[in-house]
Amino acid sequence: MRRIFLAGSLAFFSVAAAADAEHPETDCAKIKNYAAAGDQAYKAKQYEKARDSYTEQVGWSETCQLPDSVIATAYNNVALTWIRQGEFLKAKAWLLIDEKDAKSQYNLALIKEKIAALPQPASPVGEYWEYAGRGMWSSYVISAAGKEYKVNFDGVWAGLAAMYYGPHIGSLEGKAAIVNGQGVLRQRDGDNDVGNCDVTLNFTPMSLVTSVTGDCAFGQNVSAAGHYVRVE
Repeated sequence: MRRIFLAGSLAFFSVAAAADAEHPETDCAKIKNYAAAGDQAYKAKQYEKARDSYTEQVGWSETCQLPDSVIATAYNNVALTWIRQGEFLKAKAWLLIDEKDAKSQYNLALIKEKIAALPQPASPVGEYWEYAGRGMWSSYVISAAGKEYKVNFDGVWAGLAAMYYGPHIGSLEGKAAIVNGQGVLRQRDGDNDVGNCDVTLNFTPMSLVTSVTGDCAFGQNVSAAGHYVRVE
């Protein structure tokens, strides 16, 4: 997973930021190199290193608009690194990006029993992801905070040029009372309309659905609303 933690609209630069966005064919030709580097690290059981390379493979495969089946192969490559580390829910999240692909279906079946054997969550505490494109994810992290819960949101919008200049981003942090799987995270920034928003949280054991009223003052096209899957 590629996580973005900086505040602002367009503050993250990938390793390819210096590349020429007007000539993507040069970078598209490097996709096979990312795949090969990932394969080499995977065979050496260096799964985090492999995941970094495979995630670059994903980002550039999407940017270069390769065929869906080819992009799905990259998703599956990342998922396999999580499977090897016993992180079956994170693997599932990657496989669900294109769950109709035959490779994804095969690997989802492979981990079905592993996931079924996991203990059922007893509370909303955990981490939840929604795919944002280019190998990046928006996320919520929920942790216990006395009688309430601490909510951390890191949001991403990965536009067409995100691999060159980085995604638009936004974040929220606060506490919310969550009762019967429902709660509201409120952000207030003085008397201005911008920066004031309410995020409604609806939990099931394995998912989080959010909706937003107001303007959270995120980067372009970043939203705290969405459908998130539990990965932890």
